[in-house]
Amino acid sequence: MAEIKKHLYVQKRDGSIESVHYDEIIARIKQLCYNLDSENIDPAAMAIHVIKKCLYPGITTSQLDDAAAEMAITMTTLHPDYEKLASRIAISNLHKQTKEKFSDVMDDVYKNDEYWNIGLSDNVYKIIMNNKDRFNSAINHENDYNLDYFGFKNLMDYFLAKSDNKVFERPQHLYMKIAVSIHGNDIDSAIETYNMLSQKLYIFSPVVMRLQPATKKVHQPSISHYSVAMIADSIDGIYDTLTRFSKFVLPYSSTAIHVHKIRAAGTYIKGSNGKSSGLPLMLKQYDTVVHNFETSERPKSINGLTVYCELWHADIMKVIDQIRKTAIADLKLQNSYPALWIPDEFMRRVQNDEIWSFMSPDHCPGLIEVYGDKFDHLYREYELKSKSFVLRQIEAKKLWSQIIQSQIETGLPLLLFKDACNAKSNESNLGTIQCAGRNGDTVQFTASDEVATCTTASIAVNMFLTSENIYNFSKLKETVKKVTYDLNKIIETNNDVFCEEEKCSLGIKQNQLAIGIGILGLADLFLKMKYPFDKKEARELNVKIHETIYYGALEASCELAAKYGCYKTYLNSPASNGLLQFDLWNVKPSNLWDWSCLKKKIAEYGLRNSLVTIISNTEIESKIFGCMNSIEPLDSNIKLRYISSEESRPKEIQVVNPHLLKDLYDRNLWDQKIISKLVDNMGSIQEIQDLPEDLKELYRTKWEIDQKALVFMAADRAPFIDHSQALSLYMAKANEEIISDMHMLTWKLGLKTGVCQLRIKQTEDDLRD
Repeated sequence: MAEIKKHLYVQKRDGSIESVHYDEIIARIKQLCYNLDSENIDPAAMAIHVIKKCLYPGITTSQLDDAAAEMAITMTTLHPDYEKLASRIAISNLHKQTKEKFSDVMDDVYKNDEYWNIGLSDNVYKIIMNNKDRFNSAINHENDYNLDYFGFKNLMDYFLAKSDNKVFERPQHLYMKIAVSIHGNDIDSAIETYNMLSQKLYIFSPVVMRLQPATKKVHQPSISHYSVAMIADSIDGIYDTLTRFSKFVLPYSSTAIHVHKIRAAGTYIKGSNGKSSGLPLMLKQYDTVVHNFETSERPKSINGLTVYCELWHADIMKVIDQIRKTAIADLKLQNSYPALWIPDEFMRRVQNDEIWSFMSPDHCPGLIEVYGDKFDHLYREYELKSKSFVLRQIEAKKLWSQIIQSQIETGLPLLLFKDACNAKSNESNLGTIQCAGRNGDTVQFTASDEVATCTTASIAVNMFLTSENIYNFSKLKETVKKVTYDLNKIIETNNDVFCEEEKCSLGIKQNQLAIGIGILGLADLFLKMKYPFDKKEARELNVKIHETIYYGALEASCELAAKYGCYKTYLNSPASNGLLQFDLWNVKPSNLWDWSCLKKKIAEYGLRNSLVTIISNTEIESKIFGCMNSIEPLDSNIKLRYISSEESRPKEIQVVNPHLLKDLYDRNLWDQKIISKLVDNMGSIQEIQDLPEDLKELYRTKWEIDQKALVFMAADRAPFIDHSQALSLYMAKANEEIISDMHMLTWKLGLKTGVCQLRIKQTEDDLRD
């Protein structure tokens, strides 16, 4: 070690140079080992590893900390406490490089124009500076240490402010910045929001985290979801729609569009005396625009455009073919995802082995504006006039088979059931709903002059379990109410971003004030409570949680309506007639909450928001909080995670499910053989003979759970989800018949979204994250 000291030196944070002191490296690591397992965490051994593998002349102390953190995270397979040590080293390193005072950092953020879209609006900056003492004293930097290593790294990569590629903002600064930008001069409410974000009780969608503090500065509202209607079946309509939705693709928002208004390929165009090129060429142009807006600066899962089309449209299979491997290169869609808007009539014809007819909307007007019995009648009427209205026909089962084959190959298209989406919507009084959101989650009314918007947040449901292993529904409800207030304040701030002329041009009317409150960490909660995902106890808890969220959101929305008035189109909505989401499902809620009392209040005051609950994909948010995505089961018991690195390629880290790791350690069952077997079995423990059956049942992955359990759980909570659910299905061994049966089940159970994405297990790539 003396030789190492003699030839190596480090550059300290103040720029000075000094020789390597091995004892100081040990002391630095040891200082962060408080409350960790001292018998299994060896700071001295770790320091030696760091010095031997990472030390070079001139390395900075900050780089040394990065190396130590990366070393620690690779050692989590030796003991779970190494993950805590890794996060502590990384967070402590950032703290040493950044200013502590919130106001000082916000001054830097405000003056930094390099990363324009994470800056501060003038009004937010002034509020912070005018109240800096209160904000500075309210910040609790120790709460940064509640983040796990990968969650912290995700914040650094995508959300914390940077200059010259160097982060100069801490997570607590970010949370307070968001809170102040929401509540403005209401300092008490801002601090309350900050405290809940800091405690990881809930998290806003990525667009809010990224844009909310800078909405006015960047002239971009922090709206999470946009659904856009085709303006008209004309050249002007196509390109005006393109101009409109291109405003919403960047940055961080989820965007969907419906295109079934466009006439099919080969049909006559009176104005030009030519023939239509149909949907494929138009969608390729749209896809190119989306591609031009893509950026590596935002997470991949946010990218892309979902395109909805009715299943009777004559171009529908051409659109699906555009995502398949056999697609014509010039027409292949790289950033767009087809979604089918399926009427019940088609599903019945698949069941009955009947014929399905393809049509063009210019020949068969009105089909997109009706649903249910009215659609069935009009569709059959057009079929009777076959020569004039039907372009071609196919066996419904054959078309169904082609759809499923595409899903087996690509995971797409999304399947949504048009009749369920309309019959069970609180916006049904506005007209026929023609599409859903990016992942089949938001379901809102759109029109040629009205873009549907929705801002979302997710509750970390795993954070409401008490030390006595009792679920705190009261705290959950109060948290949901706070989130409802916050989302309404965000809508209010967004309303000031555009002038009235811009709102008219973009189709942003904000008549419905829809919000979406979802969840994350459901599987983590079940693991904490030792509930296998598909068992009775888990199903019952799932329902109670979503009933509580729906109740809390409606109660808060009603209180806001009493204070500020109802949303503009409340009159004649189902809720205005005393029908809530569970009434539309003909389901009676439990006695957990006083629904009768709430209905009376709604009858008196109305609601501030047309829609309040949703199940969204929370991949980004879940990574920050270190928990499972939304309502999904455990994905794997071992994952390959990537962390950013100064090297050209990200570093790949092997990570074991922390819940399993703890349980195995507590039972003295963890060793290197288990690690090897986990890798050999691609994250499954089912074939590891030395493990007890109760753990095998508890730690089944999404590939090992009967997917009917996911569908039934979706149906269980559906009466309390007034948007819809981004439901993904995972099949290790699947054929067309099994997949068809699963889709039929989702339809028969009345779900709005049949599937967001179908995943078929292929290779070890399914371990990658």
